[in-house]
Amino acid sequence: MMLGSRFIAFIFLFALLPLGCGILYQGENMLVRNLNAIILTAADLPTMKLDGSSTFRIRGLAKQPPVVYGFSQSWDRTQPEEYITVRYWLFRSVGGAKRAADKWRYYLGATAEFAFQPELNAKDVIGDATWRVKNEPDIWFVQNNVLVCIMGKKASGNQPPLTNAVARKIEARINAALN
Repeated sequence: MMLGSRFIAFIFLFALLPLGCGILYQGENMLVRNLNAIILTAADLPTMKLDGSSTFRIRGLAKQPPVVYGFSQSWDRTQPEEYITVRYWLFRSVGGAKRAADKWRYYLGATAEFAFQPELNAKDVIGDATWRVKNEPDIWFVQNNVLVCIMGKKASGNQPPLTNAVARKIEARINAALN
């Protein structure tokens, strides 16, 4: 009798284990499915003008990890330090986005001086992980299955606070898309 109840308890535990893991780990189940939900609109940046939008692919890098979709926007204002380019990449998985964020950050910087370095200050981290170019306004961050790059024209003036505010706005849109 005791052996039979232990066997039933073992089978019951074995059957519930995958269900329990699915409840505890939702990362891959909660993915951004469409970039349209997070792409900035004129309402998000009312003092700026969208210069143009276009889809794009990263030449030579689009295969590993595979990009589902990439999109680029250029925003302008009357001041040159208020020009930004925002690039978005959507991946099939959280792991794919994180691998791409870490691997691709070296390709955008032409020299080691302009390479994206990990953000060390925890309060300045955007999304799951953030990288910045030293003394530049550029931000590279990954959140869930989305990778975002925000690049400014100049490091002086309003550019660093502007790129940071735009990154926080996109981060909020990603969070909303996940809920």
